[in-house]
Amino acid sequence: MQKIESRSMQCSCVAPFSRAAKGLALALALWMLPGLFGAWAQDDRLAAIEAKREQIEQIMDGLENTPEQRRDGLLFRVDDLARELGAMMLAYPVDRIAADDSATEADDAPKVGFRAHLEWFKGFLIDRYESLQERIRREQARFEEFDESSEAAIARAFQQDLRAVVANHTGLLVNLLELGEKIGQVDESLRQRIRQTLSLAAESMSGQILLDATTLSELRSMIRADPTNTALVKAERAIERKQVRNIATLEQLTGLMGNIGLNAGSYRALLLSQRGSIGVDILDREVFMNLLGSRIESAKDTLLTQGPNVIFKMLVFLSIVLAAWLLAQFVRGIVAALLHRESVQLHQLMEAMLISLSFGIVFAIGLVVALSTIGISLVPMLAGLGVAGIVVGFALQDTLSNFASGWMILIYRPYDVDDHVIAGGVEGTVKRMNLVSTTIATFDNQRLVIPNSKIWGDVITNLTANRIRRLTIPISIAYGEDLDRAEAILRDEISSHEGILRKPEPNVFVDAMEQSDILMVTHAWVRTADYWTLLRSLTKRLKQRLDEEDIEIPFPQQDIYVRALPGSDVEKQPPKKPEAKPKPEPEPEPEKS
Repeated sequence: MQKIESRSMQCSCVAPFSRAAKGLALALALWMLPGLFGAWAQDDRLAAIEAKREQIEQIMDGLENTPEQRRDGLLFRVDDLARELGAMMLAYPVDRIAADDSATEADDAPKVGFRAHLEWFKGFLIDRYESLQERIRREQARFEEFDESSEAAIARAFQQDLRAVVANHTGLLVNLLELGEKIGQVDESLRQRIRQTLSLAAESMSGQILLDATTLSELRSMIRADPTNTALVKAERAIERKQVRNIATLEQLTGLMGNIGLNAGSYRALLLSQRGSIGVDILDREVFMNLLGSRIESAKDTLLTQGPNVIFKMLVFLSIVLAAWLLAQFVRGIVAALLHRESVQLHQLMEAMLISLSFGIVFAIGLVVALSTIGISLVPMLAGLGVAGIVVGFALQDTLSNFASGWMILIYRPYDVDDHVIAGGVEGTVKRMNLVSTTIATFDNQRLVIPNSKIWGDVITNLTANRIRRLTIPISIAYGEDLDRAEAILRDEISSHEGILRKPEPNVFVDAMEQSDILMVTHAWVRTADYWTLLRSLTKRLKQRLDEEDIEIPFPQQDIYVRALPGSDVEKQPPKKPEAKPKPEPEPEPEKS
């Protein structure tokens, strides 16, 4: 019994210690698990890097036995694998690699393996850089710069692809240098070689761009002088293609120079000036200052070398323009004096147009002469007027319609300045006219500008075109009046009124029988200038004379007759006609002695 109790007590004491040991072991395993997983992942990445390297080496080893026409395709495949290998190496967790060069393969195989792969890959990229440059040089030697065949175009596109691969490999090599520095592999000599290579390439490319820009400027000047020379046009296209390729290469170089710490502000300023458009690079202070400095230097050189000639040409140009203006004024004065002579019968609108045209033609000829003295040729402008004329014709068809209508008005002369017209739905006095519009002043002092096409496309009524004009005054007479007597009174008053012309002689006649009156019309001829004055005064006098003669001028009225209702005793009587007024008895004639 005592033995059993002692064993139970012993078991109860050992159990807690065993559970604590198990918990400690579990915690230690969990603490070591990330490191084990990291090591396994690190080994997997290193294995993938090694597999990619072996794939590249196998292709490179098999190049010797590959036909020439298939090598470029295999090498492009190698370059693509190199980009993948570079991405894998740059993504490798280098923070786990100790920056200790004394580590051996026995101590830490992954660290030594990654460093070995890194060294091999940098050497491989250098070899590929040199091979690609040699391949570009061989491709350039195959065709001339002015060759426009399809094979030459394909070769130039192939060269651009090779240059893109070179730029990619160079950028990858720069990133690998930074990666090597993180793990203690500092290769300062390689860095210096890359810096020198990039600087020399950028200087060479920028110089070539400037040279080609000067060549292009000279070629374009020669083409302006001889636009039909196909050889010059062909050379210009070739230099432009070369300039585009060089600018693209310099853009790649400036990007690489920024990655390796070289100052590329002057080259970016050159790119901005050659592209002719502003980009985000101008926000860089150094780029802006370089660009500003180059522009100031260029302006200074231009001013020193061409300033005196420019000033002299401007003085000659202004002198010729001033002389042309004075001559145009003189010609305009002569034309105005000739047109104002009594023997010349032209209306004012045509006179004003001819005077204006005389000035414009003489001044335009003088302006063309002035432009030719400073080296500006109008031949290219005139050559482009054919196409431009079609575009302008569609855009300004309404204006051209007004222009044509203006000429028709000047030719057929439906009205003149100060004429009273009804045109384009407007009544007033013509004040001014040009080839596009006519200005009319209404009688309530409004000034209206009407397009000539609207006037010419409508009825034009010129109320002052003739020397004399007829007055028409309608007069209403009551039915009960003596028409002969009323006609005699109206005729007598019109004939005696001052300003009424005797020929054509005035006329008075019955025009219509209205509901409430008899309409009589009076016609009288007057001078056009006196029309409105005599119309008002004669109308007033006719009313006064009819009142004096006791002749009724009725107003609209209606007589209502009421008949008796059915069954009434009122006799139905017909309505009485209105009695005519008794005629005045004639005065007795005096007895003859």
